[in-house]
Amino acid sequence: MSKFHTKANLWNQGQNEVWQGLENTFAHQNKPVAWFHTASMGEFEQGRPIIEAYKKQFPSHFILVTFFSPSGYEVRKNFAGVDFVSYLPLDGALSSARFLDLVKPQLAIFVKYEFWHFYLTGLAKRQVPLLLVSAIFRPKQIFFAWYGGFYRNLLRQFTHLFVQDEASKELLESIGIKQVQVAGDTRFDRVYAQSKQVSSWDLLDQFLDGQAFAVLGSVWQADMDRIIPLINKQSLPIKWVIVPHEIHDVELEKWKKSIQLSSVYSQGDSAEPWSNHQVLIVNEVGRLSSIYQGADFAFIGGAYGAGLHNTLEAAVFGPVIAFGDLNYLKFREACALLEEGIASTVSSTEDLEKYWLDLWDNPSQRAQIKAKSVAFINKNRGATDAIMHVLISNQHD
Repeated sequence: MSKFHTKANLWNQGQNEVWQGLENTFAHQNKPVAWFHTASMGEFEQGRPIIEAYKKQFPSHFILVTFFSPSGYEVRKNFAGVDFVSYLPLDGALSSARFLDLVKPQLAIFVKYEFWHFYLTGLAKRQVPLLLVSAIFRPKQIFFAWYGGFYRNLLRQFTHLFVQDEASKELLESIGIKQVQVAGDTRFDRVYAQSKQVSSWDLLDQFLDGQAFAVLGSVWQADMDRIIPLINKQSLPIKWVIVPHEIHDVELEKWKKSIQLSSVYSQGDSAEPWSNHQVLIVNEVGRLSSIYQGADFAFIGGAYGAGLHNTLEAAVFGPVIAFGDLNYLKFREACALLEEGIASTVSSTEDLEKYWLDLWDNPSQRAQIKAKSVAFINKNRGATDAIMHVLISNQHD
């Protein structure tokens, strides 16, 4: 419960302070405002390629980013790539009108899944171009139910909807939403750009000392319950880098005590050289995307729980990818990785051991997987350019 309470307290504090920040910023702000709304950290990363491209194309515009979740706001509240970052005030008739009258957006872009009634209808009433980007729709969503008329009307407020796949476009067209374009997923552009900007981490280099390694990315307890026995078996002659989804000292210490190999925290004192350890536990944020570079294996966490985390961050570098076999089906890119033979689902320690051992003994097949993975990322790039083409056209109309 403590994790929930911490987030709830941060959110309450943010909502209490939101108007002061907005009024101080926008009281005398006269530049054209482009407003990007992202619910949380994942959506921000999805929207980031568009934000960066927009800033480059329109350097004289004011860029506002809003978050609903503390997990996004707290990490990116000081993001230097935009002019102001804020919580989004609660969606109400008065609060949304107050926000829109204060900010006066010239353009609004919502990322993936954000449908706030008063904000959307308020933007439409003010004739502000409103875009939804990197969206994906499924038949069981409320928009397509017989009783979903209220939510279907929200979709009609958008000037343009950019979706990830043809199936989403067909679903929207089946309910009369015609202003739809298949652009793909901007995360492919994001991870590709990240892969070209990776900086080395001396600590990791010292720890690895040239050895093969596996990255356990955004892992939870349910993931580690299956992986720790494999680490302890020592059947794979590799090093292990553990990056938890959330950093909680008690949980990390529990993992460390359960691991029989020599392990060390990235932020902590090591009495001996880093290279003497076999397991590195990364107890700091912001490292994961670059750690995947050079990895031979990657396990992506979350699928045994609420949902699989970002597989593309790993795929851009080409390691052998595995993830849990439970909650991954709603992640289109993960299913595509499975279809391409780039990744595999595992249900147990034994599954993971067999998958990775077989490939450890077959370097040429690992090389083929890496080549397919890099080609897969390249093939799916371009969503940002497609969206920016429409944005630039609208600005010139």
